[in-house]
Amino acid sequence: MARLKGKFLIGTIGNLTFKTDKKGQILQRKIGKGHIKQTKATKTTARVFGKASSFSLCVRKNFGYVMGDHYDGEMVNRFNKENFAIFRQCYQPETERYEFKTDYFQRLNGFDFNVASPLKNSLWLVPSVQLSGRELLIRLPDCEIQTDFKFPTKSNICTLELMIYLISIRTGFEKQINLEPLQISNDQKIIPAREWKVEIPDGCICITGMLLYYYDYHSQQQVKIPINHKEFNPAAILDASVSDGEFNLPWDSSWQSSGLQFQPKIRE
Repeated sequence: MARLKGKFLIGTIGNLTFKTDKKGQILQRKIGKGHIKQTKATKTTARVFGKASSFSLCVRKNFGYVMGDHYDGEMVNRFNKENFAIFRQCYQPETERYEFKTDYFQRLNGFDFNVASPLKNSLWLVPSVQLSGRELLIRLPDCEIQTDFKFPTKSNICTLELMIYLISIRTGFEKQINLEPLQISNDQKIIPAREWKVEIPDGCICITGMLLYYYDYHSQQQVKIPINHKEFNPAAILDASVSDGEFNLPWDSSWQSSGLQFQPKIRE
């Protein structure tokens, strides 16, 4: 059985062995009895699993603020499993390319980073997300505090955080976008409807995440005491989509290299 040690898996899952070295996570497939060599199919499966796991790591690193260290012990395994299913469906063995489609990535919609505190248990009306052309529209409807929004014991204010992770399918460039947070107080009767609009480049995987961070606010001392902890951290993926077209933006400092490649190198 594999266990989470820090940010990495150590141990075995089936015939997969997880190790670490100075460069990070290593995945190896165990050879069967009699030192039977891997088939082409098993090598392909291992390669796709490795790509999916690397993608999962990129998302988790960029959503670090959303999760912090307040995720459940099985989250990494759960997230790798979902992305492996997506990548296996998208992989084209004839061309060694990944043909990503929004329909496949919708498997991630509603993924909670902490199963002990699902986002929907704290916010009854979860924001909707729609990608149309290059515009990503996030809508939060009117919410009544007493019926649609839950404040845990000792908390009196909450910050609703939204974050978008982008990765170019063609280049592997990645980018993190933090949207303007929404401050909510339990003195409010209604949370007014709100919209966020973001321009999304062509040819990108686009993942929108959300966090509710609660505080015990003491107005006289101007002190905010965080309430979220390891067993309570409502954070989830609202939407995972793929923008049409091909990424053609030049690199700038707002983009970083993910180290991932979804298309095979052209052989001369």
